[in-house]
Amino acid sequence: MTALLTDNLPLLASAPNGIKKLRELILELAVRGKLVPQAPSDEPACELLKRVAEEKARLLAEGKIKALKLSEERPSADGLSKLPSSWSWVRFGEIAQHNSGKTLDKGRNTGILRDYITTSNLYWGRFELDNVKQMLIREDELSKCTATKNDLLICEGGEAGRAAVWEQDKEICFQNHVHRARLHGDISPHYAQRFFEKINASGEINQYRKGIGISNMSSKALASITFPLPPLAEQQRIVTKVDELMALCGRLEAQQADAESAHAQLVQALLDSLTQTSDANDFATNWQRLAEHFHTLFNTEPSIDALKQTLLQLAVMGKLVPQDPSDEPASRLLDRIQVTKSRLIEDGVIKRDKALPSISDDEKKFSLPIGWKWVRLQSAIDVRDGTHDSPKPAVGVNTYPLVTSKDFYKGSINFESAKRISEADYIEIAKRSCVERFDILFSMIGGNIGNQVIVDTDAKFGIKNVALFKYYDKELTFPFFVKLITESIAIDLQKVAIGGAQPFVGLGILRKLVIALPPIAEQHRIVAKVDQLMALCDQLKTRLTQARQLNEQLAITLVERALADDGQPAPVTTDQKAARTLLAAEITHRLHSQRTFGQRKLQKVIYLAEHAARLAAIQGSYLRDVAGPHDRQLMNQVEGELQNLQWYERIERETVGYAYHALSQAGQHQQAYNNAWSAAERASIKQVIELMRDWDTDRCEMTVTLYAAWNDFILEGRPVSDEAIVEEVMHSWNDTKLRFGKTEWLAVLGEMKKHKILMPSGFGKRTTGGMLSLPGFE
Repeated sequence: MTALLTDNLPLLASAPNGIKKLRELILELAVRGKLVPQAPSDEPACELLKRVAEEKARLLAEGKIKALKLSEERPSADGLSKLPSSWSWVRFGEIAQHNSGKTLDKGRNTGILRDYITTSNLYWGRFELDNVKQMLIREDELSKCTATKNDLLICEGGEAGRAAVWEQDKEICFQNHVHRARLHGDISPHYAQRFFEKINASGEINQYRKGIGISNMSSKALASITFPLPPLAEQQRIVTKVDELMALCGRLEAQQADAESAHAQLVQALLDSLTQTSDANDFATNWQRLAEHFHTLFNTEPSIDALKQTLLQLAVMGKLVPQDPSDEPASRLLDRIQVTKSRLIEDGVIKRDKALPSISDDEKKFSLPIGWKWVRLQSAIDVRDGTHDSPKPAVGVNTYPLVTSKDFYKGSINFESAKRISEADYIEIAKRSCVERFDILFSMIGGNIGNQVIVDTDAKFGIKNVALFKYYDKELTFPFFVKLITESIAIDLQKVAIGGAQPFVGLGILRKLVIALPPIAEQHRIVAKVDQLMALCDQLKTRLTQARQLNEQLAITLVERALADDGQPAPVTTDQKAARTLLAAEITHRLHSQRTFGQRKLQKVIYLAEHAARLAAIQGSYLRDVAGPHDRQLMNQVEGELQNLQWYERIERETVGYAYHALSQAGQHQQAYNNAWSAAERASIKQVIELMRDWDTDRCEMTVTLYAAWNDFILEGRPVSDEAIVEEVMHSWNDTKLRFGKTEWLAVLGEMKKHKILMPSGFGKRTTGGMLSLPGFE
């Protein structure tokens, strides 16, 4: 098994998150008895346990330990991984004497000032002792709260279960939020530490933790942990091999970081050479030189993104296409724009602007090509914004979408996710900002400042918290070139944004932006060239993605082979599309006859099954929309495949919503389903399905929304509390979530905590979208 790992290290390490997954695999193999071979001469763990029992009896008789209050009955092997015959499943309390340390109470503590450590000093496999504090501790308290060499210290609070072995000769005291474990029978504390790392990486440790965010692990919970015990000699071999492989992972990681840094510097230097060209002809020469090495230079997403940004910069500097002397110069174009603008002011269509400041030399960032002109954005474009108010949601036929930047999706507007408002509210908003086809909507607030779309519809809708770029005359300004300009300066705009949690750029900043305006004919040529080059970049990304997917599939196959029980075939590697379809088929097969089962419930069960069973093949990208978390692409894909395979079809209910009807091949998915997922994964999926079987749609939506918000907090490293989760759901998702009151949300969250499978581990991707509230400004 070790040969399988070492022979394929480059492949495993280069897969997405490869080194992290490689470390997790090493730990998984270690505690399953698959990392080093078993030796027939090793004394089996059952004999070791007999000596442990004798040692504990002696220490108990001498009064050095207390009787364990928990049952010391061995854990049943049912549902646990198969171990080598020389190993034994035990409970941690059976093989270790453990207790927490001294409580810090300055008002009551007496004795001598002594150094002590707490969770802030204790990390995975190491201690940070630069900020060790002191407290008063009496002599008669030392035996309970002092760690000596080879004691295993485990966090009781904070990241409960985090562990390290105290390896120093000097003793150290510890606080009550730390457990000290002394293992009986010379059991290796380093092996035990690696076991705790493994159950933390897999998420199994969560069933022994209580609390959310800042968790805790009681002595009772610690004692109850099921622990795979190898023979003593094998423990040492495992520790040595794990240390060796982890060090190798560290070296691979450092090499990758160095290579990535050198590659990024080389790419940036070559891209800078493009921006420093004197004209389009010079650019064409340098570009050709770059094109000869495209596949070695632009083989990472950051390098391709850097190329895209450079192309935008070149476009707006006039270095992407040659100038044509016959083009009408931008100065005359501006004169014609001003004539049109004056007429619109006289007709009362627009208001007269405040005088814009003249453009200083410092604001002119580069030398202009012939025929171009420096100008402030408001001189060429009418910059407005939408409403700052929050109109009440409306239902019915005479309603209109209210679009915010959260409704921008891949360069288009997702009207389905937008809140609906009344006709009266729409008319009031349209007086200030009437949106028309080819206008540009520009995000002014939050983490996506600069995100923008060109309106490609004649539909009527209102806008909120976004800027609106309108044209004095569409024939005189090319919308797609204006979009290039604002895309190229989006990063600079983020730097000048004001505000804290919700930064924003005001209309004043946008209107005063200094841009280089080319002749209208050149604007069209530039956009055509950018489209051509961006398509090339997208092709590079597609090839990169395909290569990474292949790499990942090969890595998954290797991992499955490594983890497969002896004599048992590994599950068949399944691509994402097939995995999603098989999961949806199993859920629909089990639940389609339920009255409460429909499209919304199917999406929620898929989400929870993916995250609770940690199904890496699903890879849902979930939005915080009306019925969120929701992945529209995933649902469209699985519903299409279910029908194509003649398993199930979506049908419209007589009342409202959709249900699923069994087709001629219903149930024929199960052989492929059993091959796609491991027994443990199938068990978790079944548990989710049965738990949600009788829930109505609202219960499903509330539970999965809370789960997703909680999971996002873990992914982001944010403090977690019941109040924070509910606040996130009610005010950072979608207005429709407000139909449930705070008390209802808290009640559902309380019910979730009764089921370990409903407590997230930070698996998967963060949900995207959500509501943004604009802070008040002049």
